[in-house]
Amino acid sequence: MKKIVKRLLASGLCISLCLGLIGCSGGAKEEKKDGGKTEVTIWVREQMEAPITAAVKQYNEKQDKVKVNAVVYPDNELTDQLTLALSSGNVPDIVSLDDILAPYYNSISALSDVTEQFDKLPYKDTFSEGMVELGKYDGKQYAIPFAPDVSVMFYNKEHFKEAGLDPEKGPENWTQLIEYAQKLTTNERFGYTYNGGGGQMFTFVPYIWSNGGDLLSEDGKTCLLDQPQAVEALQLYDDLTNKYKVTPEGVTTYSWSESQDAFLTGKVSMTVLGNSQLYTFLTDYPDFDFGVCLIPKSDNGEYTSFGGGDLIAVMEQSKHKEAAWDFVEYALSEEVQVELFAKNGLLPARTDLFDNEYFNGNDKYKVLQEALKVSRASWSENYNEMNQPLVNATQSCLMGNATAEEAFKAATDEINKIMQ
Repeated sequence: MKKIVKRLLASGLCISLCLGLIGCSGGAKEEKKDGGKTEVTIWVREQMEAPITAAVKQYNEKQDKVKVNAVVYPDNELTDQLTLALSSGNVPDIVSLDDILAPYYNSISALSDVTEQFDKLPYKDTFSEGMVELGKYDGKQYAIPFAPDVSVMFYNKEHFKEAGLDPEKGPENWTQLIEYAQKLTTNERFGYTYNGGGGQMFTFVPYIWSNGGDLLSEDGKTCLLDQPQAVEALQLYDDLTNKYKVTPEGVTTYSWSESQDAFLTGKVSMTVLGNSQLYTFLTDYPDFDFGVCLIPKSDNGEYTSFGGGDLIAVMEQSKHKEAAWDFVEYALSEEVQVELFAKNGLLPARTDLFDNEYFNGNDKYKVLQEALKVSRASWSENYNEMNQPLVNATQSCLMGNATAEEAFKAATDEINKIMQ
């Protein structure tokens, strides 16, 4: 416990000042009984509320030994509340958390070792390798892929037709991306837009990976943005913005919503978004004729995608881990992953479940399946702390204040200080 508190206080994660929440309901400090049932609590982010609460309801109705309670927090509050709970010893039994945060929580011994249970899963090889790696620590498995979110390119098919491009095929590589963006740019619209702010990990970093580069070394301790492969990816964005002028004015500071809105309103023809946008577009904009493809790879590179989303884990401080794991297994079952996730446009964590009645009629979901197979994220105990240096560097270059090489050299120096 002392180890946990020490690392929490030293971390960059915010500990909430709402001390009245210590000891609040939703924790699992002691085993509780409800009519003879063991009570287990799961904490989830708000974006996962609908499928998780439905899964909890179904699970509770299927058996009479365990009662699961779901506690939902706004997406930006769950981390603070979990940090506070760890310091007070009043933790949930299970948590569904942003996958990039798993290395940090493992570094403070917050998650329970489930290597033995994971190895017994008959479908363990169907998970995204990138997400599996994020849940590992010192060779052991602590968190399991649960609800993936991958980045892919969206493009406007009507714009493609008008530009004489094949509407059934998006750009495959950087050369085609530049070519298509130029053809799609007119007096009324632009060929490409991107998230210039906090979403760059999700939308821009895959360009670095496809060129053979990375954010960090394999051990997560050394920044690699000053390497040629990463610099060339930033130069691609610089060329699209300042040389070819195929992006909207002000794009360098576009938020996620501004980038998405520019695409939806026809102001731009191509952009990189996530799989949740696919379901939203199909549901809320049924007349919008758009395509989905993998993010263009470098001319000699490989396709990649950012593997975001949620991992599910049993907390080390849980008093009833066996019951907690039983629910985790249920949450990974076809009943949940297909009938609650896929049915509502969410990606199953298991690639063997993409062959389902909800995805089979739409080729766009096949693209998401391929993106999941090539998805990844850099492993780091300080992942969130790298975001601002990356944003500052890209904006510095794209606004003409530094070359790509200068900008990423500065970011590398700053991130390396964070890693010390």
